[in-house]
Order: sequence, then structure tokens, then C-alpha cells
Amino acid sequence: MFERWKKISIFAAMRMKIFIVVMTTGLAAGFAETPRIDEAVVKHYAEFMNVNDSMLHVPELYAAIHEWIGTPYRYGRSDKKGTDCSGFVRSIFLPLCGEELPRSASGMSKIIEPKSIAKLTEGDLVFFNYRGRINSHVGIYLQNGWFVHASTVHGVTLNNLHTPYYTRRFSKGGSLKQGELKSLIPQVPVSYEKLPVLEPLIPIKLGYIEPPPKH
Repeated sequence: MFERWKKISIFAAMRMKIFIVVMTTGLAAGFAETPRIDEAVVKHYAEFMNVNDSMLHVPELYAAIHEWIGTPYRYGRSDKKGTDCSGFVRSIFLPLCGEELPRSASGMSKIIEPKSIAKLTEGDLVFFNYRGRINSHVGIYLQNGWFVHASTVHGVTLNNLHTPYYTRRFSKGGSLKQGELKSLIPQVPVSYEKLPVLEPLIPIKLGYIEPPPKH
């Protein structure tokens, strides 16, 4: 029964569920924590990626990313004191949509519906090959070629698929198969409020070359 829905993005479906949760005030009141979304932060990401902010369809995703930007790389960990690539992706997906993904990048690569780069959408997963290991690195696709991941050198940061370094190592990307999902209901409701914007928001340069991940 999941076949007819398998091509629907996890985050597109999540947005519909979020609307239901927000409108159901009694349910929302039962959650312990509310993610705070600063519209200025979302706008800043849109400007950084050179897209209109109306193209960022899942502001909750960028609010979550914003809290992780700059977290150092630490193999085998998945907290804000240090995280590896798969640990970071799992940490983003779990609170947003209640989905506990496989612990390894390779494991995640087995539960997606592959797409071409041109058809990737917000919230899709992207995989890379390093040191002869297929699908050994993972990130989350955003917009206009940009993706967020845990880099061994810069920690959690943004890079672009169209830079030569990542183009050569790109393996595949796609949306999670709907049949693999446990739940699309977010674990916390959404609220908008003004938060301080860090300057610079993303201290990286487009096109830098970094050593391959250690795992």
C-alpha cells in the first residue's frame, strides 16, 4: 500500500502533518519542547544558496540545521559536541519526523528511491564514495545544489554538489522510501519567533577542497 506514495518526499508529507499538529492545540500542548524558527535565519539560508526564501518549503529543517552548524566532526558520535555524517543526518530526521534512520551512510543508501541530481528536492539524502568505499558519506540536500553534512575538516557545514570535488565523488541521491517510514508525525509542534542571527551564519567558502572523510 506504500507503493502509490513512495515518490512523495518525506518532508513534503511532514509539512502536512505539522499543519495538523499545530492546529490541534490539545496535542501540541503535550509536547515538552518546541523548535523555534526564526524567519530571518531561513531568509539568510535562502540568500546564501541564492534562492528565493519562498523556495524553502520546510523551515523546520533549516531551524534544526542552524542549531548544528559548526558542530565539530567526531567519528561515532551524534551530539552537538561532535558528530559524524550519519549521526548528524539521524539527529536531524528523528525530532522532525519521528524517523530513526540506519546508523551508517551505507545503510541509509539502501532505503531511498534514487533520483538524478536535477530532480533532488529539499530533504533528500545525498551519498558520496570515498577511498573506494561506496556510499560511505551522507548529507541532506537543500536547494540549488547545496547540501548540509558533517565534514571531517569543517564539521557541520554546507557545500555544493556542483563543485568538482563533490561532483567526482557523488554516488547517488533520493527520497526515503515511504514503505520504510515508521511515522511522519513530528514529535514537537512548531512556533515562529525572533531569534538572534549569527554573523556570519555559515563561515565557509564555495568550492574549497577538503580531505575525504575518515570513515
